[in-house]
Amino acid sequence: MADRADPTPAPGGRGGGTGAAPPVLVVDDDPKVREVAVWALEDEGFAVEQAAGRREAAERARRRPPALVVLDMGLPPDDGGTVAADLRAACGEHLPILVITADGRASEKARRVGAFAYLHKPFDLDQLVRLVRSGLAS
Repeated sequence: MADRADPTPAPGGRGGGTGAAPPVLVVDDDPKVREVAVWALEDEGFAVEQAAGRREAAERARRRPPALVVLDMGLPPDDGGTVAADLRAACGEHLPILVITADGRASEKARRVGAFAYLHKPFDLDQLVRLVRSGLAS
């Protein structure tokens, strides 16, 4: 099982993925969604890494196992379920995953991949931060 980060962000904000704590990995094919999510989480002091798809997510997870994954379920050509399975195989079955999706079946998709929570796109940044804190604390 991957170690979990301390849910209390580092002082000073703008974590930038350089701290000692395992990062939150944001996986989404939309660069604007990634940018906003990364900005919101870094602003709260979290170490954050990002990936646009399955291969990049797997590479980043191998290099630096994440404490939590924020995962878009609509990642062409793969679906989020495949990415979740890959990440859990690499990082441990207990890797917390927060699903984000524009699909109306978010609850079903989150349940299918064993996510601890889900957000509908577009999502509230404060809610994203709250859910990440919650996922890291459990």
